Order: sequence, then structure tokens, then C-alpha cells
Amino acid sequence: MMNKIIVIDNVIEKKLQDSIEKELLGINFPWFFTPDITNSKKNNNQKRPAFKHFYYNNDVVNSSYFHLIHTLMDTISEKSKIDGKLIQARSFLQLPLNEKFTGTKLDTPHIDREIPHTVFLYYVCDGDGDTILYDYEGTEKKDFDKLKITKRIKPKKGRVVIFNGLRWHTAEQPKNNIRCIINFNIANVNNDI
Repeated sequence: MMNKIIVIDNVIEKKLQDSIEKELLGINFPWFFTPDITNSKKNNNQKRPAFKHFYYNNDVVNSSYFHLIHTLMDTISEKSKIDGKLIQARSFLQLPLNEKFTGTKLDTPHIDREIPHTVFLYYVCDGDGDTILYDYEGTEKKDFDKLKITKRIKPKKGRVVIFNGLRWHTAEQPKNNIRCIINFNIANVNNDI
């Protein structure tokens, strides 16, 4: 696998960007509370609460909103020339938190799945809470304090970042605005990310 990190701005037309933002940040979208955004038993849970929504997981559509993001996924795949089988699709909504929740460290570095895959990470709205990508790819847990940051990506509406799913990554907790993303995990078929 290669170490490419691809960032594409305005990956979808403005009308679809606005439609996705309006739907996900509207009053009727079904968000579900999670007491820890990293939610990993293997990592040090930081207890940073957020909201999540699963569209698709393990060959099952879990959401009546799947149609909303399906076109997004297809467009990202077409523009990046990365094909593969969808493993998981979900959204996260993080709100600025009181300091007792945020502490001074970044969210816990993690990988989404322990199998080869590619991540499409789409930003629903402008905000803060950069995505942090590290120099390590693999399934073994490392000393996170010794990992080197390779790239920081600022949330920008319509932007997608694409990277090897075995690359450890995390997010900064937003301080001033909400952070809303759609995360696709794609089984590698014909790509060299």
C-alpha cells in the first residue's frame, strides 16, 4: 500500500452539499448519543461525548437516510478512481465541550477496522476540529505520544480526505463550532492508497 493522502474540495456539487448539511443538521435527523467518540476498548477512552448515526454496517443498511449518502460515496469513488465494497458508513457530530471533557490531548488515535480498507472522510460543514493523520500504518497499538503527525486537515464543507484505513488518525475536539463528518470504510479492490 502507498502512503497517499488525497484531499478533494467540492467533491460534490454545492446543491448536494447543502442538502446533506440541511438534513444532517436539521431537527429531525436521528442522532444517537455515544459517551466516547473514540469508543475503543483497546485505547484509552477519554470520555468525550458525541452523537453518531450508522447508515451501513456489515452488509446491512441501518438507516432510512442511506440514499442521502449513497450518491456522495459514488461520486467520491468516481473522482478519486478508487473502487471497492462498502464495509461501513456512519456520521459523527461533535459539539464544543467543557474543558473537563476535553483535557489537553487530542482524541485517541485509532483505526476504524483492522482489515485493509480505504477511508473516505467527508466534511458536512465548515468548522474546527482538524483531522490528524499519523505516520504509522498497521494494526498493532503503538505509543501514541511518539507518533509523528503527517498531516492535519481542516473541516471544510464539501471537502473529502481519502487515506489508507490502516493509517492511525484522530480528530481534534472542536472548540468553537460543531464538527460533523460522514465516514465511509471501503474494502480495497483496485486502489493503491
